[in-house]
Amino acid sequence: MTEADEAAALAGFVDARARSEFIRFAIACLLGSLLNAHVALLSIVFTGSGHSLETAGLLLSLFAIPVIVVNLLAGPAAARFGALATTRLSMAMTIVGFGSLAFSVDNFWLALVSRLVHGLGFGLYLPSIMTYAQSRLNTKRFVSLVIVFSSLIPFSYALGPALVEFTLTHYGRTTFFLAATAPAALGLLLTLGLRPLAKPLARGLDLSGALQRRFILPLLGLFAGGTLHAYSIAFLPPDLVSRGVALAMFFVPSTVATGLTRVAGSIFQRFQPRTLVGGGLSLMAGGLAVIALTSSLPVIAIGAIAFGLGSSVVYPVVSAWLGQGIEPARRAGPQAVGAACFYLGLYGMPFPLAFLVAPAGYVNTSLLLAAFGLAVAIVLALRGARVAR
Repeated sequence: MTEADEAAALAGFVDARARSEFIRFAIACLLGSLLNAHVALLSIVFTGSGHSLETAGLLLSLFAIPVIVVNLLAGPAAARFGALATTRLSMAMTIVGFGSLAFSVDNFWLALVSRLVHGLGFGLYLPSIMTYAQSRLNTKRFVSLVIVFSSLIPFSYALGPALVEFTLTHYGRTTFFLAATAPAALGLLLTLGLRPLAKPLARGLDLSGALQRRFILPLLGLFAGGTLHAYSIAFLPPDLVSRGVALAMFFVPSTVATGLTRVAGSIFQRFQPRTLVGGGLSLMAGGLAVIALTSSLPVIAIGAIAFGLGSSVVYPVVSAWLGQGIEPARRAGPQAVGAACFYLGLYGMPFPLAFLVAPAGYVNTSLLLAAFGLAVAIVLALRGARVAR
């Protein structure tokens, strides 16, 4: 091992080249995630194209079917083709699926096809990128660096929605959809030249690592976190717009708050995962409740910061939890189970939430979801399994 490799190992990477690969891959995923920042305005675009609120919710929620199904197949896909190749395939499919909405958004069935293609690609995305990113790390700072990586991806939401709102307002729907594909295409190019991850011998679904009784509450926490995210993406934007609040007032503070985990990442090594996840859900719930009850811009910003801090913790902590004790090449299966629970909330809940928003209104729906998130947090904190550290 060279001196550079030893220094990289002390910093938490398997070797010196892995450090640069981790950084480059994180930038690629950040650019790829800019495409998904456009999802924050899809409910507005769909309803503006003549679709009802319920139909818009259906287009948002049916996305969950290919995402969850393909997500569970991400393990075999990564085993056969490699995690890096699977990441490239997922990026390509999301580009095609989302970009094609520029020509299909007015027709429900054509828009649904575009959403399903996007969903097929996105279902492969999170398990494959988490598997590859974790393979560049050793155990020295595993949890903190996984949190750093996971926190970089949502940075697309800091500027994304504000820029997207500007693009949609001034250049129309076609430019809105096509402009989303450019950063993702650049991210795809950045993955070229990275070392592929060794393929495991086992090539089945290999989900057993996560299908254990002790993970029931953490997986429920992922579902709750996904549901709160679903509301913030699908229905909080039209709520804020109806109150005359710029979308940047939520998305910029909430996303910048996730960057604080980069500074404080090592602190997370000191706490039990159940405490971190419970605390994260509590912050998300509290932030959503605060935003629902006020139109004061400073208070909304504070609620957004709380929401962002909480959301930056929930998924990466459970993801690292699911991956502990499993060889890197076999982590795609457990990661797929975790991502499926998160996606079930994130993409499966907008449709039923639409039927709650219609009679109850945005404020009451926000408060009900906040109560749900807080209840899961309390149960998880009190009864979640302890982990040896």
